Amino acid sequence: MKTSWRALVAVALLAGFPALVFLVVGGLAVTEYYFFRHHSGILAIKLAVVAVPMSYALLKALFVIERTRGDAVPGVAATRAEEPALWALVEELAAAVGTRPPDTITLVSEVNAGVRERTGWLGLRVRRREMFIGAQLLAGLRHDQLCALLGHELGHYSNHDTRLAGLTYRGRRSIERALAGLGGDGWFKGLVRRLFVLYAKLYFAVSAAVCRRQELAADAAAARVAGTAAMTGVLREVEVLDVAWDFYFDRYVAIGWDAGYLPDRLAGGFTALLADETRAGEFDRVRWDPPAKEDSRYATHPPTPDRIAALDALPAVPGRPGGGHPASEILRDPATTLEAAIASDLSDKAKAKRRTNWDRLVDLGVRHTVTREAARILGPGGTIAQALDRIDAGRGADLADPERKPPASAGPRAQREFAAPSVRERLSTVVQAYLAEAEVAHWKLSWSGPPEFVVAAPHDRELTAALDAAAAADHDTAPLRRLLAATGVLPVRS
Repeated sequence: MKTSWRALVAVALLAGFPALVFLVVGGLAVTEYYFFRHHSGILAIKLAVVAVPMSYALLKALFVIERTRGDAVPGVAATRAEEPALWALVEELAAAVGTRPPDTITLVSEVNAGVRERTGWLGLRVRRREMFIGAQLLAGLRHDQLCALLGHELGHYSNHDTRLAGLTYRGRRSIERALAGLGGDGWFKGLVRRLFVLYAKLYFAVSAAVCRRQELAADAAAARVAGTAAMTGVLREVEVLDVAWDFYFDRYVAIGWDAGYLPDRLAGGFTALLADETRAGEFDRVRWDPPAKEDSRYATHPPTPDRIAALDALPAVPGRPGGGHPASEILRDPATTLEAAIASDLSDKAKAKRRTNWDRLVDLGVRHTVTREAARILGPGGTIAQALDRIDAGRGADLADPERKPPASAGPRAQREFAAPSVRERLSTVVQAYLAEAEVAHWKLSWSGPPEFVVAAPHDRELTAALDAAAAADHDTAPLRRLLAATGVLPVRS
């Protein structure tokens, strides 16, 4: 009952938004007419400069409430013919929660899933039901967790949340667009903007409260059809997959971006990262201690711990049998389908990149970065031979990071000792670039940690000690010179 009253208040506030718009626009029109009839035309023109664009912005925002076109989501359509097992599961779960299934299912590149209804007449007439499932979720969830996820989304249909959700979403967009159109200077615009800001805060708070209750109701529906443990499990797992995807994209997918490359298996790489035993411990910590997120009265979803607590407070429901296998197995061709879904959201700039396998991507990407950094360290036209000559001349500190300056009171010996770690680090970068160019070293992919720098034998056993000796306060570049000569980087001294 409390939820229904809040929903009615949200709808009433949304219905009041057009009234507020027409009140402001009508007031401006009446004022403009009054100025033209009883005052000079100059004042009327000055008012029109403010009133016309303001009225246009408000009226344009108003029509967003009804419009549901033009918001296509990139992805891969999962038709009944192509994905019969997925459709059979969705239809089974729809019957279990007491609703009809969606008309379309689309696999998208998001760590998220959702449903919506395309409607008319302010949500009173349903044109089409749509479901969206994130490829990252299919790659990382178990089958029983997928059942819970789908049960949750279908629960929104059974609770008739999707019509209100679509309406409130468009209402939010309308109010946000109205506020954006009321920018600029001037006391009058500021006054009108403050009026709409107060209205927006009230509407956002009420509609968000309704949405949060709808989420809890959908959680309960999912637990009834898929099991309590599966639903609490999917809530935890979505947190893990969200963190894992961001990490994967930043640290792995983008590693060859500046070199002009992307991996040829986006979905396959993500699956490999999730399966890595070393990363499993890190993901498990996120699973049981997810990153804290700022709670806001305007948030449409309750915090995950609150959702889990609400489920734990309900009678426990046993899970469906045989749900431990990967969710992706429900697809007819998981590798190809997930790859296409994840790639569907790539920008035009990303699509223009060349595609290569993971091993080559890591080597090319890190090599590009290290080579560029080595050139910056050496300076224009600088070479490794010149760097070693500077060290031998007692000017090794020239290679150190200029941001790391020794204390002003330090003597020559103290300055060399202070600079030694930075010289060692930057000299190593330069040497890595040269050895990679000589094709006696490369960077190796590791899902467990940073890329590994691999040097061909027997130089791998000599490199660390040679770098240590060259960068020490009592430097000795001879071992490093011999190694570089043996690899063809430096000419052999007679």
